[in-house]
Amino acid sequence: MWIPEGDFVYLRLLKHKMMVIHKIKRFIQRVGIKVIKLTDPRRMEVDKMEYESESIAICRKLLNKPDTILLISPISGKRYIKSDENQLFIIIERQRLTIVNHQYSYNIDLSNKALDWVIGVFDNEVEKRRELMENEIRSNVKHSLSSIYNNLIHE
Repeated sequence: MWIPEGDFVYLRLLKHKMMVIHKIKRFIQRVGIKVIKLTDPRRMEVDKMEYESESIAICRKLLNKPDTILLISPISGKRYIKSDENQLFIIIERQRLTIVNHQYSYNIDLSNKALDWVIGVFDNEVEKRRELMENEIRSNVKHSLSSIYNNLIHE
């Protein structure tokens, strides 16, 4: 099949035009992907995760120390960790962990997974301490109920 010279040039120009359009579309697509990657909140969480893991490690260390004071507020749901030895005070609330010292204060936002883990470890430690205290209280019982009653009658 014979193609006239003018048609051949036209097809070549059409092919070139389509290649240019394709390259422009690909360039716009690459720029769009880079913008999405730069503004993706999951990629911005790298620093957040670093602080999160360090703060969780601090909580873990303090929770394992028996002289650390643990407190739960039943109304607000806040949990408190106080270490007189290290002069640290930690407040666990909602999605935030606050670490306070006499010189600094950090507010670290936690992911749901990290928050659940910290609360779980905290609650387990409080439960262990409660059981120890309850066993200690029960072991100090010297009188039965009837002996207490008899003592009250003889007074």
